[in-house]
Amino acid sequence: MAEQAAPSLEGWFCLHLFWKIDWAKWRRVPQDERRECLDEFKALAAQLDEVQSQGKGSHYWCQVNGQKADLGLMVLRETLDQLQEVETSLEKLRLSDYLEPTISYVSVTEVGLYSGKPTTDRGWSYVNASLHPKTPDKPYICFYPMSKTRVPGANWYTLPYDQRKAYMHDHGKIGRSYAGKVSIILTGSIGLDDYEWGVTLFADDPVQFKKIVTEMRYIEASSIYGEFPYFLVGTHTDPERIDRLLTDQMGQ
Repeated sequence: MAEQAAPSLEGWFCLHLFWKIDWAKWRRVPQDERRECLDEFKALAAQLDEVQSQGKGSHYWCQVNGQKADLGLMVLRETLDQLQEVETSLEKLRLSDYLEPTISYVSVTEVGLYSGKPTTDRGWSYVNASLHPKTPDKPYICFYPMSKTRVPGANWYTLPYDQRKAYMHDHGKIGRSYAGKVSIILTGSIGLDDYEWGVTLFADDPVQFKKIVTEMRYIEASSIYGEFPYFLVGTHTDPERIDRLLTDQMGQ
């Protein structure tokens, strides 16, 4: 007999985009053309800010540590079509000629309901904030996708519902213990991208990313049934800092 799927609620769609800067190509661009590229980019960034100010979405720019990427953008929108509009607008920028896409990830905000739907206003307030989040004003971000294993002897999807519920209770307990240290936006991606969930963490201290992930590795939901293909970590930035990054390197 098939096991019961965990019910969930979904909210805003989410897109993570990461790029490498083609520095060699960018250095050959004349100064006035670079200025036009950056002014066009900042005009689009201002449009993203306006959507966020209206409470109809959110976003977070970052500079990425390591060699997986140089720049990153997390975008949340009410519909998948609106996410596509943002992506297309970015691709049409002249600046995109000097940005090499490295990783993208499509998902939707999700709240699991192993314990049923909320029964109080406070509970629904938490759910609504999780489904329609504003990206936290924190200086550091960590993004990683994950999946539950489906291998003989460690198949999450054949576990009894109550056992999965108990595992996820332990998982959530650790997450709540980092309240005030780490903010989490959880998104589901089954049927939307290569893995099953996207986890985005925000913190004032990047060491907290290491601590929370390490602690969660020791619970069975992760130690036996979790797969974590890659991690990206970065520092919060904004269009003005990106402008300076791309001009200071040119000796201006």
